[in-house]
Amino acid sequence: MGRFISAAVLREMAKLDKDIVLEEDSVLTPSAKDLAKELGITITKGRQEIVGQSVSGQLAGQPVNPQNERQVTSGAIGADTQNADLKKNVQKILSEVLKPACENPKATHVVGKNVVIQPFAEAPLGQKVGLVDVIDARVGNMASGFMTFDHSRLPWFLNYDEVDYIIEGDFVLEVEDKVFRAVAGDVVYIPKGSQVVFSSPTFCKVFYATYPANWADFCE
Repeated sequence: MGRFISAAVLREMAKLDKDIVLEEDSVLTPSAKDLAKELGITITKGRQEIVGQSVSGQLAGQPVNPQNERQVTSGAIGADTQNADLKKNVQKILSEVLKPACENPKATHVVGKNVVIQPFAEAPLGQKVGLVDVIDARVGNMASGFMTFDHSRLPWFLNYDEVDYIIEGDFVLEVEDKVFRAVAGDVVYIPKGSQVVFSSPTFCKVFYATYPANWADFCE
């Protein structure tokens, strides 16, 4: 399996060049493809342009319009030196993004009665939302913690995976065109790349786990 190119990785790559060449075995996530179209990025694998306004390079049995043809050779854009520099920068970005959040994970015990949930600074004005991480990137590659919602709503974009376990109360999750109403004992999973609204019509307390642990670094 090749490297996965996420929207976060692609955004960093686009800072260097709007014409991006990927290795043949790279896998572009759906959110990354949407971002490429939004930012006007052209992405090429080998001799085939996979995101852009036209197909660059000649595929077997298909003619090429000279006016639209781009010069793409074995994953190279422009001069050899430019390609080498671009590849080096892409590798650096990938190594930073894909490296584990915690270099030395360790077993940790959190005493629940000592946990104090703080007001969430990113909550909209007037919304009573509490949040605290009890496990973070200092000790593990997954994070976990507690959230509370007191007659409140929190619109949010997840650039990470999350699992929520409802401890008490009524929890509502809106994602795309679906609405999940969960109560104590229920579990919900939210995939990376989801635009959501967390809320409770009354009060609820939720235990969450996220991957990667440094989820806050991926918030836009």
